[in-house]
Amino acid sequence: MSITYKDKYYDHFSKNQFTTAPYFNRDKNYLMRFNAPLENYRFDKNNLSIIFFKQGIGELHWRDRRVKIGGNKFIVTNPSNGWEYINPDKDYIDVLSFVISPQLRSQFNYFKTVSQNQLLNNPWGEIVNDSFFMENPLNASYYSSGQLLEKIHRLSRQLNFNFLCPEELAIEVLQRITQDQLKAYRLAGVIQAKKKSTQLETFKRLLTAYEYIHDNVMNPISLQDLSLESSLSKFHLYESFKAVYGKTPHQYVNRVKITKAKEFLQTGQYSIGKVSDLLGFSDLAVFSKVFKKAYGKPPSYFLA
Repeated sequence: MSITYKDKYYDHFSKNQFTTAPYFNRDKNYLMRFNAPLENYRFDKNNLSIIFFKQGIGELHWRDRRVKIGGNKFIVTNPSNGWEYINPDKDYIDVLSFVISPQLRSQFNYFKTVSQNQLLNNPWGEIVNDSFFMENPLNASYYSSGQLLEKIHRLSRQLNFNFLCPEELAIEVLQRITQDQLKAYRLAGVIQAKKKSTQLETFKRLLTAYEYIHDNVMNPISLQDLSLESSLSKFHLYESFKAVYGKTPHQYVNRVKITKAKEFLQTGQYSIGKVSDLLGFSDLAVFSKVFKKAYGKPPSYFLA
């Protein structure tokens, strides 16, 4: 038997269950699980929030922008004057979310910032800073923090989930989100731009291209496709993608396709020719050449 959270909102910190979405106390932490037709929700003066949508779609609205979010996506929202979630179709959404109190966040900032000696001398210190997370919907499968959220979501369906400590889970998620964020800032830093804000915006658009490649690995993918998806010119996309990922977009597409090809071959379900066709290679010889260059061995070596 598993837990479904159907038509209920459950907070694993307080162990309280609600029939409607609760309003959050700014001084408390929450680990919410629900599967319900949430039409609208406002979080005024919101805390740091980490939201994973397993299923369902909707939009998050801030004062100056809005983003769509849907199945297997997650987003981190920074403390602000508030946001609103809108789901006009009243569809069911299956969600796992962490709401982090200012105190836990400042304690975490202190732990991540100061030396080991300072941690020993003052174990309960706090640092309030303006660290900023990228408020971008991301595919959970492609990022370490998203994979952790997926795992916690799976665990939350098990009957023994209540025996896990929600505060420890929140700390683990904060650590993973921070690691991914620092990696993103490092990658954005190699983009040729004078302003940090321009680097970050360019990187966000590259992430759209990156996810498009992984989502469409079975289809032909052109530079024009990636340009349109990312809202970057082909020249800007080419230069920035190569700087961040160490490969041109075309090279990266081929690498993802070849990785998928190896997985197909190892299952033994398809012939080499069929795998080549499935992944959109126009010529078997070209596929074999690209494959051997990537793995040092021909496709036949990996046939199950």
